Amino acid sequence: MDLSFLDEDNSPFAFGRIAVGETFVNRTDEKKRLALNFAHKVNTILISPRRWGKSSLVKEVGTAMNKAHKQFRFAYIDLFSIRTESEFYEAYAKEVIKCSSTKFDEWVNNAKLFLKNVTPKISISADTQHEFDLSFDVKDIKKSYETILNLPERIAKEKKIKIIICIDEFQNISSFTDNLAFQKRLRSYWQLHQHVTYCLYGSKRSLLIQLFEKKNMPFYRFGDTMYLEKIQAKYWQPFILNAFAKTKKKINLDQIDRIINLMQCHPYYIQQLCYLVWIRSGKTVKDDDVNASIEDLVNQNANLFEREAESMSNSKIAIIRAIASDNHSGLSSADIIQEFKLGSSANVTKTLKALDLDEIIDKRKGEYFLIDPSFELWFRKRFLGKRITL
Repeated sequence: MDLSFLDEDNSPFAFGRIAVGETFVNRTDEKKRLALNFAHKVNTILISPRRWGKSSLVKEVGTAMNKAHKQFRFAYIDLFSIRTESEFYEAYAKEVIKCSSTKFDEWVNNAKLFLKNVTPKISISADTQHEFDLSFDVKDIKKSYETILNLPERIAKEKKIKIIICIDEFQNISSFTDNLAFQKRLRSYWQLHQHVTYCLYGSKRSLLIQLFEKKNMPFYRFGDTMYLEKIQAKYWQPFILNAFAKTKKKINLDQIDRIINLMQCHPYYIQQLCYLVWIRSGKTVKDDDVNASIEDLVNQNANLFEREAESMSNSKIAIIRAIASDNHSGLSSADIIQEFKLGSSANVTKTLKALDLDEIIDKRKGEYFLIDPSFELWFRKRFLGKRITL
């Protein structure tokens, strides 16, 4: 087996991981706004569908700010696997402690100094430079909400640093037991912090809007809300062209536009499709390389999409069929309801809401669209008999 390709440069495309540095595309305005918010202690709520680059944007800004000014420290917390309030406190305290210093000994000392009221259990691995964990006794947590939630403020004030706490999948707190009381507790402490800024983001748009834009919710008007848009084609074109060129490969503009259009400017899928084309092609990309890569991308997800579609009601499939047939608006009109057998207008409204909660569709500027372009290609092929390649 020829393994000479292992000596080649790393892939210029990033998917399935945070895109930073050369693999991060544009977002100039968003980076500036986010950096200014962090610098001026303005809490930020960042909302977009999954895989549109929220985490990459936050990490890109955080890395740049920390490099430019060491007093900015970033704690990154992902609530994807956090299911209880106790787990939240442990993850919160751990990441705050870790961002306060780059030295393991200081992590341990800071945990003992600033959390002495809750007596954290600290665990370490053989690699003490990277593995640090802590946990609390549930009884201690209930007695010491204030100590834990004020931890970043106390550390920032004591060490004369500015801490920015970035919490991904923040909408997951809605699933916690007695979550409304928990939200009130967070807000009551966080709103008093003068040396800490919060960036809260997630992908379930409807849940996040409920958390931050309903007047009766604790986090109403907690900060500046940013709705992340897709990266425009004009920024993808030079990025893709240069990415191939720097690895001594040629791809033409028609091929680039086809990739961008099929993936609907979706950051994750453009990077993934470009990677598949990149590894398949020789020095010059052929149309067959692009077509085969598109088929490969859809086939990789076909089993998942099949299972997802099998679990959907006929009403959901009918709505998706209408959207995939380029009927993005007017779904409640009599003609569309009759053509796609959507039932009543009330049924259409109910089904659209359910698909939104399932993160299958989103609505922008009065039009509905399928969030996942790969799913749309598969659906068009499977249910509408449409070709996905030239």
